[in-house]
Amino acid sequence: MTEHLQTRSSHVPTLQSIMAKCIPGLMLCILLSFVISLTMFVPPLYMMKLFSGVTASGSVATVIGLSVLAGGAVLLYAVLDYLRSRTYHRLSSWLAGRLGDVAIEPIAAQSLRGGRPAELLNDIGLLRDFVAGGALTAGFDLLWVPMFLAALFLLHPFFGWLGLGAGLALLLLAAANELFTRAPARESSERAEAAYREIGDALRFGEVIDAMGMLGGIARRWRTQNTQMVAANLRGAQRQAAALSTARGLRLTVQLALFGGGTLLVIEQAADFGTLLASSIILVRALAPLEQLLDRWRHWNAAAGATRRIAAALAEPLRLERSSMALPRPHSSLTLNRVYFVPAGGNQPIVRGISLEVGSGEFVCITGAAAAGKTTLLQLMTGMWMPTAGSITLDGHDTYSWSRDDFGRHVGYLPQSVQLFGGTVRTIIARMSEDDPAATVKAAELAGVHDVIGRLPNGYDSPVDGPGARLTGGQRQQIGIARALYGDPALILLDEPDGSLDGSALNTLIATLKWLRDRGRMIVVTSHRQEMLRSADRVVLLDHGAVARIAAPVPYAAPAPMLSTTAAS
Repeated sequence: MTEHLQTRSSHVPTLQSIMAKCIPGLMLCILLSFVISLTMFVPPLYMMKLFSGVTASGSVATVIGLSVLAGGAVLLYAVLDYLRSRTYHRLSSWLAGRLGDVAIEPIAAQSLRGGRPAELLNDIGLLRDFVAGGALTAGFDLLWVPMFLAALFLLHPFFGWLGLGAGLALLLLAAANELFTRAPARESSERAEAAYREIGDALRFGEVIDAMGMLGGIARRWRTQNTQMVAANLRGAQRQAAALSTARGLRLTVQLALFGGGTLLVIEQAADFGTLLASSIILVRALAPLEQLLDRWRHWNAAAGATRRIAAALAEPLRLERSSMALPRPHSSLTLNRVYFVPAGGNQPIVRGISLEVGSGEFVCITGAAAAGKTTLLQLMTGMWMPTAGSITLDGHDTYSWSRDDFGRHVGYLPQSVQLFGGTVRTIIARMSEDDPAATVKAAELAGVHDVIGRLPNGYDSPVDGPGARLTGGQRQQIGIARALYGDPALILLDEPDGSLDGSALNTLIATLKWLRDRGRMIVVTSHRQEMLRSADRVVLLDHGAVARIAAPVPYAAPAPMLSTTAAS
């Protein structure tokens, strides 16, 4: 479909605008990191004072005073480190919540396009964990490495040049690590995603797998893909381990060189023992962020990838904005005026020039061969897609631009593939809203499933997929019909609602649809069954997306619906 899109409007936040609001929090974390880094100078200064001046003077009071000051600095470090961690967690929670709110529409759009919206949610979770974790701390601490190197130069040029050389070596090692592990990491991620996706999709259909003995084939495919994933992951892990081992060996070598060279300086009286100990502490602190960054480089790469994907999803053009104004309950007609529809990426229309009007108190049945366009036409009626040409209006208002929340109150829809979600039977039927028990029972009675629900372990509070539920395909379809009928919608759109129903359930459904028609509801159903076709006021035959014929069927007499006093009211 040359889908009707628009550029993202200015009031819809982009990832850049959301991240910009994180800047004050990040600046606070940087400031805290700076002060924390300053407190790290206290231990080496404490060592210098103890070994250079206090030991010579023998003053116990000076030792006690210095120890109290050092203890206060350590306490300050602990408090600031706690505040920094708390800021990270609050910032990550806000970011994840804000991104979750903004990503709702892209997630829904991906779902409609057949994508995998869970992947975007995973990326948001990954970005949240990155902000809350230690990788960000290592990056901020890296800012203050020059300060520690400068302190080493002040103590003695030998210590400074040794620290600078070690730092440059670790940076080169980090760059080499990124270069040599990038390809295996990408391959491992891609193969893991493919393997988990395939096995996850397959295992959702356990009945088919068990009945036709497909588990062995699935296991073989899984082993093949998993072996390739593990091999790629092992290559990357081995290279990462080699880089980390080299970095640790380098750090130990530098520490030995510092003590060896520093001892010579002490012998030559160019430095004292306190300066040597202070230099070793400062050197470790200067190199720690570089070594941590090497270890956490993959977290930065993963966060960068998640950020790119989130930014791309939020930057995708939105479908035309819908109205936010609530409209009166429809009561007149659903009108299709020369409707054409070309799906995204296609070049041939699935729906071709259909004109149709369904009036109040009318029951229309759409039929035709497979791939005739019945499901797509019903989806267009719901406003799920915008017609490529032509228009679809309900009481004169375009169904696509109608506010989804408001439109949903007036419409009952059952997809061809029944999808039950929401936990318990009552929340499913009530469309995950604050349900009205009377309306929930009424919808179940109209769908002919009230007695079935009563036999479940916990009645309306039973999970549809929980232990003891064991609903048949027909019963699940009836619950889906009850959800469509909840709230007394004015327009009822059912895509093959009789596909899994037995004769008794079908008769109940037909009687209910006639009962609703007589009360002024607009009803459109797709079906192949003769009982349904003969019960409609008109039958629309589709052929390759176009109307081949509209006819009045031979009447079919179905028994009246068995409704309680509640439903009948």
